[in-house]
Amino acid sequence: MKKIVLIAVILLGTFYNYAQSSDIYETSVTFPANYQAGDYIEFLKVTPFSAGASGYYEISISYTRGNIAAAATYLASIGHSNPNLWMEAGCVNANDYTAGARSFVVDCNPASGNVRFRVRAIGTYGIQADLPVLIKVRSINKTASWTALSATGNDLSVTKRLPMTREWNLYTGNGWKAGNTEPALAIRVIENGNVGLGIPNPAERLAVNGNIRAKEIKVETANWPDYVFKNSYRLKSLDEVAAFIKKNGHLDGVPPAEKVKNEGVALGANQAALLEKIEELTLYLIQQNEQIKQLQETVKRLEVQKRTFAGPASATWQVKDKKMLNY
Repeated sequence: MKKIVLIAVILLGTFYNYAQSSDIYETSVTFPANYQAGDYIEFLKVTPFSAGASGYYEISISYTRGNIAAAATYLASIGHSNPNLWMEAGCVNANDYTAGARSFVVDCNPASGNVRFRVRAIGTYGIQADLPVLIKVRSINKTASWTALSATGNDLSVTKRLPMTREWNLYTGNGWKAGNTEPALAIRVIENGNVGLGIPNPAERLAVNGNIRAKEIKVETANWPDYVFKNSYRLKSLDEVAAFIKKNGHLDGVPPAEKVKNEGVALGANQAALLEKIEELTLYLIQQNEQIKQLQETVKRLEVQKRTFAGPASATWQVKDKKMLNY
């Protein structure tokens, strides 16, 4: 009998430890039919496994009204040394009830003296029946204990929070499996909002290490070079253009090949510079066309003058020839 009791105690102790240190916690809460925006239900208090460490969690909620389901997963953290510090990396798998109509969010109650996770209503959208919300929490690092809660209240304020990290990264490949190579950086978003695709430290809003294919790219630029056609624009002479090319080996206003190789080109500015040269070239062609017309008119006048001058002289010569023939 003592052995049976001892085995039962051991089994219960094992189950208790597993439940307290499990990485997964599942529960549900139910909002009444007359709930209002701001109503919340606290559902969980957590304790990180080791002192001085922060707890990182994936918190998923889902609910259904009729045949329409909505769900979202939040990536959140609470500080261990400062349990009132709530941090969030973002929300993924956001499946709103209707377009732009999310009924519930997950945040924390910082006024409780120790952070308690809660589901908070931010919109009712005509719900007239009790609405159960399923909750699943996964601890990213070890959690020493889960404490179920059920406190309710109303809070329309926005919970203050900090970004969990100063950057966001996405890697491809499984570098944590034996025999695999290191995972490759696919996307990095740094603190200032710059995004790098295959680039660890993007200096521009979007930096891409590779080719881009698109059906259309729109570039906005304020200084479009229609000023070339204004009367105030000074069009360099072709002699000046030739002298610049001879000295520098490229067109004025267009970056040289070495600079493009080292620094690339700004698409908008480069298109504007090329258009400026096209418009200048158009003006040169117009000028040359006028010159050609003037030359053609000059040639016509000379031809008329030549025919006018050549006619009488030829007739006189013929008369003289006839007189000579009479001798």
